[in-house]
Amino acid sequence: MAYAYWLRGNFYKALNCLIFATIVFRCDMLLLLCPLALELLLTKSISLCKAIKYCIGPTVLSIGFTIMVDSIMWKKILWPEFEVFWFNSVLNRSSEWGTHSFHWYFTSALPRSLLAAYPLFLLGVLIDRRVLVFVLPVFSFILLYSKLPHKELRFIISSVPMLNLSAAVAANRIFNNRKKTLWKFLNLIMLGLFFIRLDGHFICCHKYVLHPNILFFLCSLGCTLVFFLASYDNYPSGNALKDLHQMGHLNNTDELWVHIDTFSAMNGISRFCENDSPWRYSKEEGIPLEEFFRRNFTYLVSEQLDVDGFKCLQHASGFSRVRLQSSLPPIILVKEPKLYIHGNTKIKDIMQINWAGCS
Repeated sequence: MAYAYWLRGNFYKALNCLIFATIVFRCDMLLLLCPLALELLLTKSISLCKAIKYCIGPTVLSIGFTIMVDSIMWKKILWPEFEVFWFNSVLNRSSEWGTHSFHWYFTSALPRSLLAAYPLFLLGVLIDRRVLVFVLPVFSFILLYSKLPHKELRFIISSVPMLNLSAAVAANRIFNNRKKTLWKFLNLIMLGLFFIRLDGHFICCHKYVLHPNILFFLCSLGCTLVFFLASYDNYPSGNALKDLHQMGHLNNTDELWVHIDTFSAMNGISRFCENDSPWRYSKEEGIPLEEFFRRNFTYLVSEQLDVDGFKCLQHASGFSRVRLQSSLPPIILVKEPKLYIHGNTKIKDIMQINWAGCS
């Protein structure tokens, strides 16, 4: 919505949408809000006094709204996105969840998410300077976010629509000028991005005289389908906990304590997956492997295959890689064990359940 208002010239409404998104949903949108506001001020598209006048009200209302709703749900005074900002930016502890190099967004995340649109978006900025005013704040947003060691595609996913806009402008310009000498070469390169492999042969979509935007849509649709199927199996710990709830009930105990390690908590398990009594859960971090058998945990959901005092009962598989083959289907999604359900060997009832095993 913010992008729609921005493109239509409703700059104050665009800023208000970004303010609401920053305060309520994602604090990192501040890194997009600030470059955009600065660009609008420098180009005199907005005035500082009017910006303050139109934005101060939505800012206060958004803060009040999120604190009221989330405080009721969490049963304590809470502004969630401020907590996230404090943890990630002020304390700089986001790196505890993994780090990537500075250029990861530009060399890995964006190429995988934009696909053929990635080179086209770069070209769109060069051949149509009007696109630059829309891409520059988004590019600054990604660049600023690259300084944070912990990186995930979802952090910058809001930049993709504007980058796709630049790619569409480039594709349209190349297609409309494809009969000119210089543009024929660019058109050939662009069409090379839309080759479709069919029965072992490469068939160029240009023979069907399709507009490049349609070609890009078809290519992206196929890749999105593959990525969707891969993502479906990319959070295996949720399935592991579901299986544990179905099979792990014991008759002679009041409470069933489940320890969920960090990997499992990051790959599919949330509080929405948890059940009521007799199930109890622990996400305590930093417990040494040799310490678990001294605790009173009934089950473990862990990425570790072997844990002293526990027996591996069942594994949960997740997406590993894509494999190409000459037969149909041409693409196979390979899965492999990602984490394991362990049972306490002191509890004999656990061993009497018909578990799937970890082999």
